[in-house]
Amino acid sequence: MTLHHSNTFLLLLFLLSSAALTAQARLNLFTDCECNKTLLKQELQYVNHTIDPTSAHVSLFIVTNYLSNGGRVYDLSFKGQEDLSANQLRFRVATTAVMTSLERDELLTNRIKLGLAGFLAGTPYADLVEVAVADIPEEAEVEEVETEDNWNNWIFDINASFRTEKESQRGKTDLRLGFEADRTTPELRIRFRPNFFYRTQTITQTDGSELTSVRRDLWMNASIIKSIGSHWSVGLFNSMSSTTFRNIDYGLWLAPAIEYNLFNYDEVPFKEFTIAYRLGWTRNQYTEETVFFKTEESLARQVLNCDLRIRQRWGQVFAGMSAGNYLNDFAKNRFALNGRANIRLIKGLSFSVGGSYQIINDQISLPRGEASVEDILLGQSQLATNFETDVNFGLSYTFGSLFNNVINTRL
Repeated sequence: MTLHHSNTFLLLLFLLSSAALTAQARLNLFTDCECNKTLLKQELQYVNHTIDPTSAHVSLFIVTNYLSNGGRVYDLSFKGQEDLSANQLRFRVATTAVMTSLERDELLTNRIKLGLAGFLAGTPYADLVEVAVADIPEEAEVEEVETEDNWNNWIFDINASFRTEKESQRGKTDLRLGFEADRTTPELRIRFRPNFFYRTQTITQTDGSELTSVRRDLWMNASIIKSIGSHWSVGLFNSMSSTTFRNIDYGLWLAPAIEYNLFNYDEVPFKEFTIAYRLGWTRNQYTEETVFFKTEESLARQVLNCDLRIRQRWGQVFAGMSAGNYLNDFAKNRFALNGRANIRLIKGLSFSVGGSYQIINDQISLPRGEASVEDILLGQSQLATNFETDVNFGLSYTFGSLFNNVINTRL
């Protein structure tokens, strides 16, 4: 190697080493969230945004909880690692249903900046942060915040959608209408949700004839839930329906319920294990005579649900079990298991798995006789079955440059 090439090589090595030292001297931040990470990189330029949680000085874990009124609550948890392992900080940020996605992103990003500043205040990294406080002129009038709620915690939502698809040999048209009314307080939660769905489908066969099928579903769900302490809640559930898919002209269900959470409800963003029991009354009037030779009937039904949800830095896990039967005939029952998990195994390697399995013996509304060709091909009514199952799994691996602070949203 010539002297010129040796000097060039040494200079290049020095520049790479200096860049590495500069990168390592900065604070390494790992963020796990449903948030605008591009905006976060733009606003937090004094940190290295690392993709490897094991190399981070600070890991930020954000759980998003969707409220019944359309708002969201973000639960932020800062945790120090290595020389900052003794530092922890946790707080919540709430957004409203009327905020745009940009307003939510800006609010969450600003609170992350403020939280990180407080987290680092007593550490050697405090000099990295500058906090600017807006000055309010003395002569400026401070506008009083309106605290009165004229809607008494009620939130309403009206939605409608229309969709049509057409090809040479098939077509489909969907119409959806919905209304939601929710009132949520720490002690009481009230829901009222009527919905309407209408679908027509056509298939043109090779001989030119058409298969046409119509599905119409009208249903209303309502509930009122009362909080009792930090572990218990009781409620009353009601639903009414009229559905061609399930061969029901008119259906009514009314059931009181009780639920127990093994953990405190305050811990719901990170973990919950609930056991719920419902005992109710069902009244059905059928469009066609059922396989049990019924045109109408009244039945008592009980349902037990057990759900476990865990949200931690290493991933999320859900496992659920549901069992129910009609009290007049225990052979008419249904049992379901379902679960899903997304787990970070090592560094950038994550594993996801999910699935469900149902044993079905309670299809009391099935019409007598054979299902039509239209219903089978177009899926416009339920078919007899004694089980239902699905499974999915996957792997993802992220690797490459450890730090990614570059912002580039070009095409």
